[in-house]
Amino acid sequence: MARPNGTEELYSIRLGIEAREAPVAALYSDLRLNPEQVPHGWHRYSIRETDGGSGEPATIERHVLVNHLMDILTTENLDSLIEKHDGCLNISDYDYDDSHCVSFPKSILSPRYFHD
Repeated sequence: MARPNGTEELYSIRLGIEAREAPVAALYSDLRLNPEQVPHGWHRYSIRETDGGSGEPATIERHVLVNHLMDILTTENLDSLIEKHDGCLNISDYDYDDSHCVSFPKSILSPRYFHD
């Protein structure tokens, strides 16, 4: 959610994926994030929702155009795991934690999709 003071709050989410046991801890925004503004030590990925607009996360991918649900930031580099699984990681479980958020500069939002 965009804040008037020029920051964007990203909230916690845990994503269980079929490719491994440990869940992915991440911060999410339902807006697209600017890949050029990702802070050092973080990695940006997109979440595709299931067909039909249910709002259920289906896969983690490098970039999603159709059925984009949210973008995430995580300290885990999932690139090789995504590549190994044909470009996406199937999500088996997820848990939102809206009580925990981290503020980032508003520039974290993609200028292509975000307008004041």
